[in-house]
Amino acid sequence: MRLRNGDFYTNILTNKVYRLNEDNDSSWYLSLRDKEGYHETEKISGRDMIRLVEGTYKKS
Repeated sequence: MRLRNGDFYTNILTNKVYRLNEDNDSSWYLSLRDKEGYHETEKISGRDMIRLVEGTYKKS
């Protein structure tokens, strides 16, 4: 699997859509935009993000 900045993933448990983001330090995080504003997950390495995405999300 290859991570791509800007791809969208749906959480299979909550059915919410998140956007995959990469920061300047090559860390990855998912962001959610709702009526309360933006929410970000903690920043993790690419390998850890692949494990997280493969286990809990499906690509939108």
